[in-house]
Amino acid sequence: MKMNKRWYITMLVAIGVLFISVANTFSSEDAWTSVRESKWQAALIDVFFVDEQHGWIVGAQSTILHTSDGGMTWENQPSQPLPFKTEFHKVRFITPQIGWIAGEEGTVLKTVDGGATWMKLYTDTRASLSTICFVDKLHGWAGGDGGILIHSADGGSTWTRQKTGTNNAIRSIDFTSPQVGWAAGDAGTMIHTMNGGQTWEYQQGGVAASLDGLYMLNDQMGWAVGGNGALIHTADGGANWATQESNVPHSNGMPEPIWGIHFIDANHGMTAAEFGVILKTSDGGKTWAPLEPRPAPNRLYAIQYVTDQEVWAVGEFATILHSSDGGGSWENISMSNHLTKVHFFDDKLGWAVGLSGTVLHTNDGGQTWLAQYSGNVFELFGIHFVDPNRGYIVGSNATLLEAQDGGSKWHSVSDPSDEGHGTAQRIVFSDPATSWKSALGYYDLHFSTPQHGWGVGEVGKIAHTNDGGQTWNGQDSGNMTVAFNNLYGVYFADANIGWAVGASGTVIKTEDAGQTWTAIIAGPDELRAIYAIDTQTAWTVGSSGAIYATMDGGATWNEQVTPTDETLQGICFLDANEGWAVGEKGTILHTADGGVTWIAQQSPTHNTLSDITQSADGTLWVVGEWGTILRN
Repeated sequence: MKMNKRWYITMLVAIGVLFISVANTFSSEDAWTSVRESKWQAALIDVFFVDEQHGWIVGAQSTILHTSDGGMTWENQPSQPLPFKTEFHKVRFITPQIGWIAGEEGTVLKTVDGGATWMKLYTDTRASLSTICFVDKLHGWAGGDGGILIHSADGGSTWTRQKTGTNNAIRSIDFTSPQVGWAAGDAGTMIHTMNGGQTWEYQQGGVAASLDGLYMLNDQMGWAVGGNGALIHTADGGANWATQESNVPHSNGMPEPIWGIHFIDANHGMTAAEFGVILKTSDGGKTWAPLEPRPAPNRLYAIQYVTDQEVWAVGEFATILHSSDGGGSWENISMSNHLTKVHFFDDKLGWAVGLSGTVLHTNDGGQTWLAQYSGNVFELFGIHFVDPNRGYIVGSNATLLEAQDGGSKWHSVSDPSDEGHGTAQRIVFSDPATSWKSALGYYDLHFSTPQHGWGVGEVGKIAHTNDGGQTWNGQDSGNMTVAFNNLYGVYFADANIGWAVGASGTVIKTEDAGQTWTAIIAGPDELRAIYAIDTQTAWTVGSSGAIYATMDGGATWNEQVTPTDETLQGICFLDANEGWAVGEKGTILHTADGGVTWIAQQSPTHNTLSDITQSADGTLWVVGEWGTILRN
């Protein structure tokens, strides 16, 4: 099957002109439109305001954002994209006009016109630079991988290496004058100089974790933060560093890493941490407490006070947060987590889930989508509502969430810290040989009736409910060939007959609601999703543009020819003939003959598309990376 695919594609190309007229005759109702997509599609790693009006944000994909009105508006810099793509880690300005950026591959950029133009400086290194600090127009330092620390005395025109005495990566640098500075990094590294870096001396930080953030309020008082919730403080210039109790949550059973820290005065400070955690102190760090609820579920890399009231934080998935009351409340300026699954109960009520505990809801047929608070920070991969009020979500770290009010409040049915010990009362994996799978994550969820639902996931995990989600019971495929393969998709045609698909071409079928399973290998491809229109007819999609179909209940699976090699992530059929598949790089495929021919459609996005479904009124919905939602 697979070896003939290229020949078929060649034949399709040869007669492709016949399809051009078809592709060009789509009416407006056939066109795909973008309902939602992130303006910025990059992790945002640092934020810096030089005064109350002028600020910059930098991140992946050579992202530079600038505001000149205190954050009311943010615009890309420069006006034309930079001629290279790299990840920027740190930005610092000393005036509204003069600033520097450090990033991967030894990158240092400088601007003297407020960011309208940026010059790439020669640093004589390809090491990734995590940090940069200038104390005036001339004197600056940058540091990064391998313990590299470079110094400039002419504003960045030339750089020389300084001997740090460590091979541990330098993650943060802070100087309080051209002579006095500190650098922190991996394995608890803390070094100090009193002569502009001509010599560096070790200080005892007292922690072994990586120190990723450092802030010195003056030449005596400072703080550093890092892995495992590490937070240390000095009041004597670093002669002594004392541990402060950070009180970070343990969302995944371990203390959250802390990535950034900033103080506005000797008492008031905040940190940016994993899973959207922001810690705050009002007594110089004697006591720290996490803000609840978290203003965002994503990793936060950096945080900065502009005044004692104005605070900015940035992080993963283009996250930009702003507080105008000292952290009491937060405005979500930007956040676009990848969406993984979309589900409509009827033509009005719909939900989409994604990474970092993201749940979006519409009650007006997709005209507006609003965030629901899931109380979860992990990847969510499946959602289904059994009635307008009661729904379930599955995801990584054994996540199983339930709502009984349309999603206004979600609560956990599972226990992410259970580690397979069976403490979740409504989830039972009774077979000792497979009970450990209760601690694994899910990749998909499907209800064939309001009572009968299945979740599948890591290392062949299968869980079933026959009472509408009140209780969940572990199942075992019983086939050693596929027992340890990840299962990515599940679909049941009725209460008894269904399939699950996964890694290495795995397809398993049950005809008795999962009491027994039959396994076959459909092909060499990783299979990501499955859809059935009845007990005999189903399609599955996966890597390298693969689509397999069965017309005999899954006894045999035949590969269908597709015009793409991109991985396909989702599939949906409206009837035995018309179907759609979506995947990487915005791929949308359509068939009107049951998959005998698949034709690529014009897509309004290049983002990976992860799922497709149909609402009751016939509208097709697609979700994907960077918060993308499409409709047809």
